[in-house]
Amino acid sequence: MKQGISLAPYQAAYALWRQGNLAGARDRLRKAWRATGARTIYGMLLMAYILRDMKQPVSEIAQLQELLETFGTAPETKLLADAWSLLGSARRMLGENRAAVDALLQSAALEPDPVQKLVECSNAIFAANSVEGYTADAFQTLYARYRDLLAAMMAACGAQPYPRPSWHHTKLRIGYLSADLRDHAVAQFVRPLLVGYDHAAFDVYVYSLTEREDAVTAVLQDPAAVWRRVADWPFDKIAAQIRADEIDVLFDLSGHSARNALPVFAWRAAKVQIAGIGYFNSTGLAPDVCDGFLSDVHCAPEERSPFFTEKLLRLPETHFCYAPFTRFPPVAPPPCRAKGFVTFGCFNNFSKVTDIMLGLWRQILAAVSDAHLLLKHSLLGMDEGRDDTLKRLRRLGWPDDMIARVEFRGLSKDYLAQYGDMDIALDTAPYPGGLTTCEALMMGVPVVTLAPAGARHGARFGKSFLANIGMAELAAETPERYVALTVGLASDHDLLATLREILRPKLLASPLMDEARYVQNVEALFHRLVRDADAKNEAR
Repeated sequence: MKQGISLAPYQAAYALWRQGNLAGARDRLRKAWRATGARTIYGMLLMAYILRDMKQPVSEIAQLQELLETFGTAPETKLLADAWSLLGSARRMLGENRAAVDALLQSAALEPDPVQKLVECSNAIFAANSVEGYTADAFQTLYARYRDLLAAMMAACGAQPYPRPSWHHTKLRIGYLSADLRDHAVAQFVRPLLVGYDHAAFDVYVYSLTEREDAVTAVLQDPAAVWRRVADWPFDKIAAQIRADEIDVLFDLSGHSARNALPVFAWRAAKVQIAGIGYFNSTGLAPDVCDGFLSDVHCAPEERSPFFTEKLLRLPETHFCYAPFTRFPPVAPPPCRAKGFVTFGCFNNFSKVTDIMLGLWRQILAAVSDAHLLLKHSLLGMDEGRDDTLKRLRRLGWPDDMIARVEFRGLSKDYLAQYGDMDIALDTAPYPGGLTTCEALMMGVPVVTLAPAGARHGARFGKSFLANIGMAELAAETPERYVALTVGLASDHDLLATLREILRPKLLASPLMDEARYVQNVEALFHRLVRDADAKNEAR
């Protein structure tokens, strides 16, 4: 900060921001800047936070770019790391995922705190899943960086992995580690494991990083399970508790998603450590730290993948079990019957909508000249988000008459009923929908997904969902097939009406929602993993 510049305007604006008075905080800073013509790194960073909270991502990015151009060599590396982190998050929201990865890695490089370094690198890995053409080698480079930061964090606190355990229990002890045991997408895929397990053969321990518990949290708490709330615990304390509980299989359900505790694996506190369900690609941890990643035969044709550091634990049907908490409205007739034209739609997180996907959707709308496209996401409920998306479509060559057939909607509580406005759901790639795909199918809407042969694991989730309800023909292996399949489906209104009637019953009767069958498959895997671990320990 330049000598003589007062921090008083920043402090006043900061107090207003903390009170939730976003407009007041913004105006206080602007007034001070107009009066003095001088800006501080503190004030500019605060303005970025204000713009973020005001849901103005384009303005936020402009503010952060100006900050970094002005103060990019300043000694306040923590503040610069925060600025790069905010920039990465904002770029990801707008679908600028490759730039997001670069920004988050810059944040990790500048961040002085070893734990926060890991967080920023983890965020970069998460963002890379939406990048078109991100290679296996590029992922492995990211994973190596994460492992280096993890080793540095362990060294900084003098931590060492625990020795291999030799305990044996009559009932296997399964520990689940998650930050999403609440009204969250992940909770709709883990309930059978947390409450529907074989109580005679297993004891369940839950290590919950959930900060705000709700009614869903209460449903997930089986009376016989041990539930430990560890949201504010350091990693070493969580690991020590897992060790004291003598966990046989520790199952991380978060991967590189928000507020994860994946670094706990570095202590090797449990006999077996695996990951999956709440994340879709490799943890990037060494094979002796993460013993496997839960998958199935549809997502993982082979046990090994160049995109993974750990082996893939392939279940025979599905590695998901969809157990929704939602009460679904009745399935509506296909809107094409009343409107006379087909409406395509996508309710996926808009950060997954890459330029390549927009190019394929443009081809589809060009081939079905009267079709409409319905897009729904929080970004599209923001003025700046809609404006930026319109500019993006024009930059990608969408003509105005085609753009006129696109409808933008923001988030709303009645989103399930709004599937009644959609005839065909268009899945995204390389990061497909998860919960949104299941919800579309439950509402009778066919989902067309792109799952190329040889694609990374997470890119094949849509194919797994569809194969498990007997609709694998809706999974295309090439972009050309994705377009042709969608266009062909749009031409058959009778077929769309039939699918409307049969998709919910097919989903309900499928392995994807057969809780008992799914739990048996997972528990058989747990037994096998522990037997293998015991055999290795005895052979040492």
